[in-house]
Amino acid sequence: MEALTTYWEQQLLMVSHTYFQRKEFFEESEDTYPVWVLFGLAAGKFRFWIGEQSGEAGPGDLIFCPPGCTFKREMLSPLELHFIYFNIAGSQPFMPALQLPTVLSHPLDGKRLASNYAYLRKLHLTTDPRSFHRKQMILNDLWQLACENWEGEQQQQELSNFADSEDSLMNQAAEWLYRHAYTPFGMSELSRSLGLSPVQLTRRFRKSFRMTPSYFVKALRIRKGAGLLLETNMTLDQIAAHCGYENGFYFSRVFAQLMSVSPSKFRELNRV
Repeated sequence: MEALTTYWEQQLLMVSHTYFQRKEFFEESEDTYPVWVLFGLAAGKFRFWIGEQSGEAGPGDLIFCPPGCTFKREMLSPLELHFIYFNIAGSQPFMPALQLPTVLSHPLDGKRLASNYAYLRKLHLTTDPRSFHRKQMILNDLWQLACENWEGEQQQQELSNFADSEDSLMNQAAEWLYRHAYTPFGMSELSRSLGLSPVQLTRRFRKSFRMTPSYFVKALRIRKGAGLLLETNMTLDQIAAHCGYENGFYFSRVFAQLMSVSPSKFRELNRV
């Protein structure tokens, strides 16, 4: 699979945008488009089949269909839908379409997604150049939201793959850490359950996964904390409690070490 920087560095070029406040049925059960298509759902549900991928799309989902790919769909409930045609800058006719991690993305930043949808609703009947430029910017922000979701899913998959080393005992250790990462615990508790000393555990875990057990837990906790900073209005103490830390001060210190920015600055820079 292509590096995710390949995705988020792309520039999307809007061709057209149509907004349906209440779409009760599809005129066609399947279609093939000459350009990229985005279905942005604000409400309702439908089933889809795009290439070898299929699923059920609901509120907050973004569904991307590459050019030349058959898009089959079945309405489950009336939709509030943003229907967008677009191209990718630099792509040429007959070039293979960019291969996405998945055709469906569910952005975690619901407030930012809702804000984008609100502006698209206001602008959907406008035809002046400035309004089209604004819709172009919103389309690219929807793409960035999708990329953030794809990146998070890939990182989670990478973490899941850690529990697949040749050392079965360390696989057990990784699975145990997954289950307990967001609650306060002592590493000695794990080492005792495995019949190892803390030093032996650290040495074998690092050999298997190229990181220490404590760093593994720290990465899980900070990733969850970053999500909560973006998705909620929780205080640092509340986020710390959800991530397994005793207080917001300690969470803030660890967060800054790993992310090179304070939690408050991270929230300020990334929330809309």
